[in-house]
Amino acid sequence: MKLILASQSKGRASLLRGAGYRFLQIPSHEVEPAPAKGENLKRHVLALALLKARAVARRYPRAIVIGADTALILDGKIIGKPASLAAARRMLTQLGRRPHRISSAACVIIPPTAKGGKIRVVRWVESATVTLRKWSPDRIRRYVTLTHPLGWAGAYAIQDPYSAAIVERIDGDIAPVIGLPMKRLTRVLEKYRSRDDTLCIRRVNQPKNHADQARG
Repeated sequence: MKLILASQSKGRASLLRGAGYRFLQIPSHEVEPAPAKGENLKRHVLALALLKARAVARRYPRAIVIGADTALILDGKIIGKPASLAAARRMLTQLGRRPHRISSAACVIIPPTAKGGKIRVVRWVESATVTLRKWSPDRIRRYVTLTHPLGWAGAYAIQDPYSAAIVERIDGDIAPVIGLPMKRLTRVLEKYRSRDDTLCIRRVNQPKNHADQARG
């Protein structure tokens, strides 16, 4: 039985690979709806993780599929990816010295075993609080020009070496900040592997520098 990560994120793939798993990386390409007015943001990221996992599970019904979604939340609102370099500069100015929450949801869809049974769906959210440094406008401008962070929510990515310099503090586990709540994910995968000998979730020996790979 194959293990599939329904995401094109390099950070998520690095975390899963660093934990010793072999897997296929197949993005869902689902359109992600914005949260409705007044919607619970925890439920929103859970719904998006489920949406992505189901889209890939429909194409690969005999695989274990992991879907994920990550949100940067400030003052009860999701801060998305900047639309321009000017927007990225404004975001980083806004976030400086203001603790904000990074919430990552995971959804694991487990098909029936060879002996039968039902499809299992496991979902959860893990969060951490991040505080960025208060950089000068000139330093923010140079950072944005160097990194071109239009693909990153909040205009930074903790696994990027240049972005790491702007992070002042992380309260909590770093894995949800990168994009995948690994603590419980590892337990879920090991639980279902141990229940069914036909599962081919192969866990390889962790390299000595696996912690560095997880940050990359």
